[in-house]
Amino acid sequence: MRDQIISFFQMPQKTIFNRKIAKKQFHEQGQLKAAEKELFTTEIESIYLLSICKQDTLNVPKFVNSDRRYEEIYWLLASFKSTKRFERMINIFHKVMPNPIVVLATDDNENLSVSTAHKRLNQNDETKVVVENVTNSPWINLTDEGEAVQRFIGRINFNNLSYSNLYSFYDSVNSAIRMSSLIEQIQKYPNIGVSSDELIPLIDSLEDTNRNINQLQELQKEQLDFGEKMELHMKIKKYKQEEDRVLIRIKELC
Repeated sequence: MRDQIISFFQMPQKTIFNRKIAKKQFHEQGQLKAAEKELFTTEIESIYLLSICKQDTLNVPKFVNSDRRYEEIYWLLASFKSTKRFERMINIFHKVMPNPIVVLATDDNENLSVSTAHKRLNQNDETKVVVENVTNSPWINLTDEGEAVQRFIGRINFNNLSYSNLYSFYDSVNSAIRMSSLIEQIQKYPNIGVSSDELIPLIDSLEDTNRNINQLQELQKEQLDFGEKMELHMKIKKYKQEEDRVLIRIKELC
């Protein structure tokens, strides 16, 4: 599986590390609680550091300012025994590692989920970082020949990432994953020529609209007054019209 992933994403030879990491290293580095340490035993089969992307190995300038320090990016391969607590485990990986990481998670059926999370410096303690929003792709199979999955894999192929600096390199992976929610929602994914800058705001808008619809529908269930029910119905209808409008535009871009 490791060689297959390295090949699929065309990781440059200079970046490849491909060594197993002992789970206890995460225990020591992360100052984890007992319950979090236990998850490494119950949920994780193995962890490999597949690739180290830095100025020397990738020939991409580092990115350092008052808020962020992107000097090395690690690509981890984590084999999961169980995915019941997958999201919690992924959050722990991002919390433990001070560097930006790309987590390539695999399950028993060799399905793959990719995860990223931007990090910024803690302004009160520069030795610590703040993890921003964790973004996970849906589970996919690398052998899936469907257009949406193949486009997603192609988008995070090393040859198609941004090489302006290490922040933009990582952000191009993060953006690719951010758009992967469309694989489950509409079974589509944009081709490489579509800008994430145009599509991601539409995805954000769609998700906000869906949240509003769900909240109003819950309120409608609880409401006994007929007039109030009708008012909520009209609001839901308006949001659904907006949802349809955004979906049409997203599908045009895919």
